Amino acid sequence: MARIIRVGGSSSETSWHEALKDLRADDVLMLGPGFYYLPQGLTLTDITIKGTGSVPEDTTIEGYISVSDDSRYVTLENLCINTSTDNNSLFVPVESDGYLTLRNCFIKGNGTDTAAIAVNGKVTVELYSTKVINGSVSMYENANFRLEMNDSEIDYKSDKYCALALEGQGTAIINNSNIHGSINTFAKTNAELDINNSEADYILLHGQTWMNMLNSTVRAKDDSCLYLSDDCWSNIMNSKFNGGVYIDKKTRTIIQNSTINRMVVINEAKVTMSNSTVTAHSDFQDQSSCEATRVSFMGNMDYEYFLALSGNAHLRGHDLLLHPNGADLAIQDEAKLHTNVIADKGEKLSVECDKRPNVYILGVQWTAKRK
Repeated sequence: MARIIRVGGSSSETSWHEALKDLRADDVLMLGPGFYYLPQGLTLTDITIKGTGSVPEDTTIEGYISVSDDSRYVTLENLCINTSTDNNSLFVPVESDGYLTLRNCFIKGNGTDTAAIAVNGKVTVELYSTKVINGSVSMYENANFRLEMNDSEIDYKSDKYCALALEGQGTAIINNSNIHGSINTFAKTNAELDINNSEADYILLHGQTWMNMLNSTVRAKDDSCLYLSDDCWSNIMNSKFNGGVYIDKKTRTIIQNSTINRMVVINEAKVTMSNSTVTAHSDFQDQSSCEATRVSFMGNMDYEYFLALSGNAHLRGHDLLLHPNGADLAIQDEAKLHTNVIADKGEKLSVECDKRPNVYILGVQWTAKRK
């Protein structure tokens, strides 16, 4: 039978250390405002711990927590966990098969490469209105995971490490959340990643990752704020990319109703675009291909070409909008462009091409030139 154990505060029935000595499955620890020390950490089995302060930081656990191998669930609510040692703030072992749920929590890692939340084994991780700082949330190679992140935040900007790491296999669902840092998948990843109404600095995907992205923003202005590689499949809608989108290998990507600053597509990657805008530069190389419908390709003075195709790349367009803004269009090597244009700025369109028959543009006057 579940027990409610009150620790700290005016209604305290027992001390912190006494409560820990007598923990039983399904106990609910109600912690009053204050600091609770776990210098040697704590392993929990089927336990709920709730802070009773007005904000998570009112009830702070100084130390780290592990989930036991045979735990069905661990639930933390309205708590702060502050880890100053080189330990994971929360650790889930390989043998696990259960739930880790955080509601209105504040997790403080130690700022090193040690993950703040480290997940192995078979586990569902639920983050509701939770903030993680100074460390990553990491699903490791042996994890069979389901991550549900709602109205939450990870703040771990690092040049070396990612903020949200998805290895192993599973599903990650990110809703109304903010990632200060990068979301990464890896060569051995086999996962679905759903990002809805959220923001991240970078998204870097490898392995076999299926991404669905809706109403979201990638903030970084670097050349690869979004990087899609290996065998990734992506479906992107109503989203914005402040920097470059880089797509390679055998990826398949659908982009709808979105805005991209610049993009590079290489190798055998295939892209389908509709009702979208590329504001500065688009470059298709090697064996890549693009099917574009009602897409606006724009240029600026930062790039020589607003649209460039080379190698054996192929772009087939339908009702495109071309706005060179002083830049040129280049169709080089054996690359081919076949499109009709429904609007342009009335500028003279200059096409640098090696083989004029490889260029078919209907709806706008253009002139061929050699470099």
